[in-house]
Amino acid sequence: MFQVYERRTACLLTILLCLSTQAVQADHKKSTKKTVEKFVAGFSLSAAARSPLNPDDIDPESRPVFFSLSGDNNSKQDDVLLPVSEFDRLRNYRPRWGRAGLELAMLMSYSQARYWIRYSRFIEDWQYELTWEDQKRRFFTTEALRFDSNAFYLNWTHALAGMLYYEFARSNNLSWLQSLVFSFGGSLYWEYIVEWREIISINDNIMTAVGGFSLGETWFQMGRYFHNSNNPVGRLLSWLNPFMKANGWLDRKKPLSAYHHNYNRAAQDVYLFLGYRNSPVSASPAENTGNLAVSLHSRIITDSSYGLPGRVDEKFSSPFYSQMDFDFMFHGTTREELGVTARVVPVGRFKQDISWDRKGFSLYYGLGSAFFLYLKRPVTDYDAGKIPVDRPEDFHFELPRDFRDKLAAVHFLGPVADVTWYSGPWKLRLRAEAYPSFGMINSLPLNSYSASNDIQGMKTTLKFYGYHYSFGPDLESLAELTYRNLRLSGFYNYAYYRSIQGRDRFQSWLTDDSPLRDSRKHYGLRLEFRIPRTLFSLTGSMEGVKRWGRVHELEARSLEKRYYLGLKYRL
Repeated sequence: MFQVYERRTACLLTILLCLSTQAVQADHKKSTKKTVEKFVAGFSLSAAARSPLNPDDIDPESRPVFFSLSGDNNSKQDDVLLPVSEFDRLRNYRPRWGRAGLELAMLMSYSQARYWIRYSRFIEDWQYELTWEDQKRRFFTTEALRFDSNAFYLNWTHALAGMLYYEFARSNNLSWLQSLVFSFGGSLYWEYIVEWREIISINDNIMTAVGGFSLGETWFQMGRYFHNSNNPVGRLLSWLNPFMKANGWLDRKKPLSAYHHNYNRAAQDVYLFLGYRNSPVSASPAENTGNLAVSLHSRIITDSSYGLPGRVDEKFSSPFYSQMDFDFMFHGTTREELGVTARVVPVGRFKQDISWDRKGFSLYYGLGSAFFLYLKRPVTDYDAGKIPVDRPEDFHFELPRDFRDKLAAVHFLGPVADVTWYSGPWKLRLRAEAYPSFGMINSLPLNSYSASNDIQGMKTTLKFYGYHYSFGPDLESLAELTYRNLRLSGFYNYAYYRSIQGRDRFQSWLTDDSPLRDSRKHYGLRLEFRIPRTLFSLTGSMEGVKRWGRVHELEARSLEKRYYLGLKYRL
């Protein structure tokens, strides 16, 4: 009897075991199916950070598993799979308004004290007293809104001040619009409060506020790029933005830096250039000679999916593209030329459709702003700004002027479009930009005009320092054709400026306020070969700079030819 029960029990256990096994297998299949569905839903060869859903709004059971092959190979897997809310918490992206304001106040206090101590050096700027009548005219009428009479170097460097104001905010996690308040506010405070004896300089406000934005944002983007670099040279160059380093150190307790960002490195063009340049120098402007060219260029696209397979169609309201270029030319140990370009596209639309076999397009368009500086070495003290306007006898107006070319320009918001087509190893890129531009440009015919005409009744900055305040269009275009390691590119830029009339600091003293006109064309071709399995590229280019200008009926033209050959080191 016992044996019968034993056999029945054994059979029953066997049946239950089979049923439970089937149930577990079915549940396992169901779970596996869910996991696969979640994996497929989140699988992408584009950037893992691009999720169309907010993780906080998704049911944990149905949340996709985001997976990417395009991230940084050195990144930890946990960084890729973190929910966005957790990532932001660890990154500590909270705006530091108090710290940004304190840093700005410290700089302002130091600069204000230093300026007031040295006030007597700027006595030519004194036009108002600390009385209600004078200050009422400054604050509540347009009488004080003028273009100042300062030297060129002093006026363009106001853009650097605006860059600092902007960076105090941006490096403390404020948005670009919030940081813009700092550059505008800092400029207005300086012009209205610190320089209470003087006119309210229109050109200083434009250079500081708008130029400071273009320089400040591109400086921030370049610093953040180097901050995230795996290249030892790039990490060293991250010290070019010490405010980011300092504020990052103050927030060091968080696991992730506020400046952490995933870049698609293949879409960036950041490099150092060292090479030979054949072009004129200031001492002999009509003759080409050998020089040393040194450059640091950064062209950064912040969207990590740019240029990768997939479809994108979205608006952006934070900087998508930034460019910051520093160009130096040396003849022996003498710096002959300085060039600075800063360009940013903060708002617009990004569209992309690229197949897995690398065919398709990337397009972005929107509104951009830029700052541009071109400065040749002066050969006279008055062109270098070493003589103030209250010492006219030291300018020796009985002699013809000998100015060298220079231009500082702020490009206000204007349309920008950039499209790239892909077809296997081929890539074609086209870019076009148009801006309304405020410029301080050297009058090209002035040297010749002064040889037979008295210029002492002309615009203040023109007769003393050779340049005039002006406004006009700036048009820029670029074409690039890339095949594997070869890249051929061409560009054409055109700017036309007409002098701004009627707002000279000493307008009533002028006896010849005739309009002035100047234009500048810059064009060139460049061929680049990337040396396989290295970070180096061989580069050669030919460029031309055509200048034209008119004073009264006298016109002047010039053409400068440049030839480059050198080595690029990609960062």
